[in-house]
Amino acid sequence: MNIQSLRSRDHEDGARVAITWLAERHRKGWRSAFEELLDHWRPEGSEDGWQLDEDGMTMVTINAGEWLIARGEIQARGGLREINGYLLGREGPYLTPGQRNWIAQMRERPLRLYRVTDVRPGEGMTLMDEFDRQAEPQHIREISGSRSAHPGMLLAARIMQVEAGAGAHRELSGAIYTFSKLREAPVLARVGRVLAGAEELKLHDENRRDMVEVEIARAWLDQWFEPAAMPQIHDASTGDPILLVTDHYRVHDAAALAESLAAQADVDGNPEQGWNRITQGADGVQRSLSSINPGRKASRIEVFHRTQRLADEGRAWFETLAGAAVQHLTREITDPADHLARTGSSDKARAPKAAAVSAQGLPPEVMAQAIEQVIHRHYANWSDEAIPALGGLAPRQAIMTTAGLERVKGLLREYEDGERRQSAAQGRPAMSYQFLWDALGISR
Repeated sequence: MNIQSLRSRDHEDGARVAITWLAERHRKGWRSAFEELLDHWRPEGSEDGWQLDEDGMTMVTINAGEWLIARGEIQARGGLREINGYLLGREGPYLTPGQRNWIAQMRERPLRLYRVTDVRPGEGMTLMDEFDRQAEPQHIREISGSRSAHPGMLLAARIMQVEAGAGAHRELSGAIYTFSKLREAPVLARVGRVLAGAEELKLHDENRRDMVEVEIARAWLDQWFEPAAMPQIHDASTGDPILLVTDHYRVHDAAALAESLAAQADVDGNPEQGWNRITQGADGVQRSLSSINPGRKASRIEVFHRTQRLADEGRAWFETLAGAAVQHLTREITDPADHLARTGSSDKARAPKAAAVSAQGLPPEVMAQAIEQVIHRHYANWSDEAIPALGGLAPRQAIMTTAGLERVKGLLREYEDGERRQSAAQGRPAMSYQFLWDALGISR
């Protein structure tokens, strides 16, 4: 989670010069301001000490120091002074033009939550504002942080503008607040409540900004002091908890089964590729109720459902339809939340499809093939399903705008990144998500 970077170029040295000057010229005032800020950020119940490791304290020190330069106040020369204005005033330290501009921008640029949608290791990354669905993609030059960032990461930062003639570009200010996957929902909910309350009270933009920034900092620190709550995973169309259920059948009469399925108006498919029982929701989106797929043996089929209720209803429907043509053998159930608790990996939380296959005793190529089948079933109607990360839009709707297109690409890159990590850990070939790019007709 540590993607902090300490830079040494001229404009970035401004923060270091400012902090050094404050610590030397106003040692008592700076220490007092720093301690008061940490008390303001400190989560409840942590009064006995921070109990952070060295890396954690380094990040807190970097982020708190920058915060004070951007927003803080200090007792100096007989009065309370705004630190940013004091640094840039006649009594402040010597700063080059680039450093002065950098310090001034730290006051002007808000700390906001962003979603990483693309990473170019050692070069930069693309960020999307998490609370402004219409905001354009922000292409950031970030050498150090881009080496450990990954698509889908949620972080808070200040985006700075560096004017360098033809080389003008954006950079992160230096303080970066990263959030684990299991902490995303709480921080988004907390900031959302602050924004809603500020809107209701009709607060001034600066007051709203300050409240959001404090909430981000507190939520960021909470990650070290509170045990992460397991996420509740629900099906978007039914609202039921996600439970990956696969019923395995032996086929006694393949021709009779195919004939029965072909006669159903709501079933589409064939014996080679499998069948899908489709329903249309109140939102007009078509979704799969049951997926009937060829098994690993010629005489087997698998009927897949994404919730317990759909599985129970689907089994009754299928066995009534198929009759003596099939014989039920076993039911395989995977709870994504249980899998996540066992692995403790936030990256795997985005990939419940892989959890439906046991890695025990399977050759890598067989496991890869099984996972590919589950993934294709799980994402059969993904292009036209409402996705919370897209503001409730379906991917096919979202790609109609520049911002939406980048968010969709970010999701696909996140899926691919998680699959690469998971396949490497399981010692199997990685499964391709190219079929989702192709379904939407978009390029990388």
